[in-house]
Amino acid sequence: MRVNEQGRSMIEMLGVLAIVGVLSVGGIAGYSKAMNKFKTNKMTEQVTLISTNIRTLYSSQKNYAGLNNKVAVATGVIPGEMYDATKASTSDITNAFGGKVKIASTKHMVNDDSFVIATGKIPAASCVSIATTDWGGDSGSGLLAMTIEAGASGSASDADALKTAVTSLSNTLTSSSQDKLAVVGDSSHGLPFGVPAASSSCKGDSNVIAWKYL
Repeated sequence: MRVNEQGRSMIEMLGVLAIVGVLSVGGIAGYSKAMNKFKTNKMTEQVTLISTNIRTLYSSQKNYAGLNNKVAVATGVIPGEMYDATKASTSDITNAFGGKVKIASTKHMVNDDSFVIATGKIPAASCVSIATTDWGGDSGSGLLAMTIEAGASGSASDADALKTAVTSLSNTLTSSSQDKLAVVGDSSHGLPFGVPAASSSCKGDSNVIAWKYL
């Protein structure tokens, strides 16, 4: 007695594998987009919390003299998720994207009367989203200006971009002529960043954004 055996042909199997592959790629892309959105929102929350905590901590002081990463960690203004709590004294602070964070006192009208929060390793799409967010420009927020620096991959380049961003915000700000710098009250380059300016300034996957607060 003869038994007919039926099975899937090679073409059918290849078709099934192709469909599975397409679905997998779509799933990975969707997950990646969702994670970037989560990290973007998380970083926005982190910067808002840090700036508020610093301004509250120094509210009874005449200036921000001595403010840096170590002081910020030691005084509890940095969320615990952003540094290694097992180290008694650390200056290594990272954002939601794993990029370095630099905090420093700086100059607005006189030395140490303001401070800068600079944070790096931000992908271009997230950089644009963050830059075009309304961070507030009234006296309550204390925000004076923002800047964007495009950085290359690698810790050294990240550190250099952070330093450049902090330096660019370390002087008196009256007006700006560059798309990468936005100043509260500037008629042509005010805050928040416009989409065209943010898009032209945010490049690659390792951008730095810095905020200057009074």
